[in-house]
Amino acid sequence: MLAILRKGAQSWGIKILFAIIIIVFVFTFGMSRVQSTGGNVLATVNEEPILVTTYQQKLQRSLDIARSQNPGLTSEILMQMGIKQQIFDQMVTEELLKQKAAELGITVTKEELANHIHLIPAFHNEANVFDPEIYKNVLRNNNLQPGTFESDFMDDLLIEKLTSYVSATGKMTEDQVRDIYNYGMTKATISYLMYPWNTYTDQVNASAEQISKYYEDNKVQYLVPAQAQIAYIEITPSTLAEPGLVAQEDIEKFYAKNKEQFKIEEQVNARHLLIRVDEDAADKDVAKAMEKITLAQNELAEGKDFAQVAETYTEDPSGTLTGGALGWFGRGRMVPAFEEVAFTLEPGQISDPVRTQFGFHLIQVEEKKPGGYQDFEEARPVIVESIARDRAMETLQDYLDQALELIFAGKNIHEVAQNIGLQVQAKETAFFNKDRGPIELPSLSKENIAVLFDLHVNATTQSPMQIEDGYLLATKIQDKEATTRPLEDVREAIVDIITRQEALKLSQSAADTDIALLVADEKAIEHIISQKNSTLAQSQPFSRQEPIADLGQNQMASQAIFNAQPNSWLPESYAFQDGYALIKVLEALPPSDEEWEQEKEEWIPSLNQRAEQQLLQGFIAELHAAAKITILNQAILAN
Repeated sequence: MLAILRKGAQSWGIKILFAIIIIVFVFTFGMSRVQSTGGNVLATVNEEPILVTTYQQKLQRSLDIARSQNPGLTSEILMQMGIKQQIFDQMVTEELLKQKAAELGITVTKEELANHIHLIPAFHNEANVFDPEIYKNVLRNNNLQPGTFESDFMDDLLIEKLTSYVSATGKMTEDQVRDIYNYGMTKATISYLMYPWNTYTDQVNASAEQISKYYEDNKVQYLVPAQAQIAYIEITPSTLAEPGLVAQEDIEKFYAKNKEQFKIEEQVNARHLLIRVDEDAADKDVAKAMEKITLAQNELAEGKDFAQVAETYTEDPSGTLTGGALGWFGRGRMVPAFEEVAFTLEPGQISDPVRTQFGFHLIQVEEKKPGGYQDFEEARPVIVESIARDRAMETLQDYLDQALELIFAGKNIHEVAQNIGLQVQAKETAFFNKDRGPIELPSLSKENIAVLFDLHVNATTQSPMQIEDGYLLATKIQDKEATTRPLEDVREAIVDIITRQEALKLSQSAADTDIALLVADEKAIEHIISQKNSTLAQSQPFSRQEPIADLGQNQMASQAIFNAQPNSWLPESYAFQDGYALIKVLEALPPSDEEWEQEKEEWIPSLNQRAEQQLLQGFIAELHAAAKITILNQAILAN
């Protein structure tokens, strides 16, 4: 929840940018192609061209949006994820939908376009009214021309009209939704007799022949891949830094010049309890939320621990595990309404309900830290490290050049480290394979791992590998060929596997013998229980989607249970993790009318949305199947 609250506290500028992104891409297939008369043709869709320039503009815009929302996402990663083909497929779909809309006579008037644009909040002034100047400025700030934007937006509205028309035919009646609800929410209860496999292990003795056969049949499981070991040095500011050479005078100057770096913001350590309700929720939903939070307030007023009450009432998923703990945070990290109250509370004090876009909160402040500046002596280690690293950074390239000269002269990594005087000597990794890489160097890319693995023994990397804040150079020390673990090393594990397999067979045999008796005469259960010195266990109610009581998952058993008549034994045994079981279906109870009334407001729109999506997907698939799509410039789509 902390991340959600922090995410909400964005600048207005960012919100406007995201608003524009949403405006342009909110419809099912994103921005329509830019009308252009220049550029080569990338492809034709039923003879209608998709231009290279149009495609490249849309691709670049999509890359920019993806990177703005995920700063760590590079163009290379997006290309590997197939973004070029995805954008092309979207453009083909857009063109097919526009062609179908034209065929059906669906249009968007200029008045409709204007009305929709006037409703966009990003174009409103302080009076919440559309402002032409704001409209032009927002578009200009996002590198959009009004004509282009309006043309694209009109295409989007056209597509939305068509998709709404198609989706509307998939609307389900309340009775249809109720049938699906009953199917999914019906709960069964069973009694069962378990035949645990581990009660048959004393009847099993894995033979040498069985062990040998299992080993030969499953040798691939015991394959140890080829391995390598390297020695390496890291040429980084950390390995080159010499904190002991930093003078007191330099430390004091740094502190005085950069004092703002050591400013401590006012912070609070708080917990919260959230009852969710939308900002635009109906009055009845707001009242329900207030009822819930009032119950929590009453328990807190009785002196109950805030963390315990939060675990009981909060609708923040992480809060149920942490007692609503948010940890320390400063100003600007939370949404304004939440922050304002949190910083006015004293330690131990609990707020009245606070309304944010997420719902109603109760906030308890546990500790507070006043703002100020970190003491010089407290800041000293950080300053020394910073100065030493900065100086090391200035010499890093020189050390790297020296190291490469020594490598070209035939020196190994140990000799390189000794000759250039690194503060950290060469290190050696444990053995690693080509798939996993050295555990000591977890950030190495797959490409660099492959380079290190493929080195000859005693060979050294001829070019530096870039790591987080510097470079890595390495010498391969030794190789280990791929081997198969000998039978003696894995014999005990194989015996355990065979024992379980054979014991499961005995479990099934015993269960099958008894179910044959039960099918012939249900009263035989008393004799069976007596012979097994066991009892029938009875389950709690469970649905089709849930594990079967304490037995676990078995889809075939679940299907049989919900198809069976009440008070009847299933005619065969079923396998579970702990062995085979005989199952008697006691009853299957559909949800009540009261439960349906409470939940139908969620089920009806949810299932309708799913049905509409499936119908629309089928409609689009038919358009693609019937279309003539010709790619004329395949190289543009290649990564």
